[in-house]
Amino acid sequence: FRVHRARVVRPVLQMFGAVLQTHADTQKGLREDAETSRGTALALVSGLTESLVNTLNGGVADVFEDQKRIAQEALHLKSKSQKFANVTGEWVTIVEGFDARLVAIGNFEAWIKKIEFDLNNLGGAMGEVLTKQAAAVAEGKREEKVPPGGDE
Repeated sequence: FRVHRARVVRPVLQMFGAVLQTHADTQKGLREDAETSRGTALALVSGLTESLVNTLNGGVADVFEDQKRIAQEALHLKSKSQKFANVTGEWVTIVEGFDARLVAIGNFEAWIKKIEFDLNNLGGAMGEVLTKQAAAVAEGKREEKVPPGGDE
């Protein structure tokens, strides 16, 4: 039985050895493929990361340039707004001066009308006084012509 067993076991061991060797070779090939794939994946991830960083940096640079341009435009707009405020202030001053002159002209016109009214009243009063004096003078001459007590 030992001999028989040795004849059977040896080929089985050789067969298992061959299977084991094939398995080891396959595992070695798979490891090499995995290392190659890992290296390729790392290279691809590195390239992707670099590309993303470059894209992000480009975007940041664009945003920075836009921000700088907006800041310059804001300063320009502030300057124009200040000039507009100054011109508007000058116009307000001119219009207020014009309004004050119109008020003065209106006050002068009212003063002239008041003076004219007073002069007309004075002229009317003087005319009445003159008329009364003329009437009194005329009455006084009549009385002189009529002898005193001669009416009787």
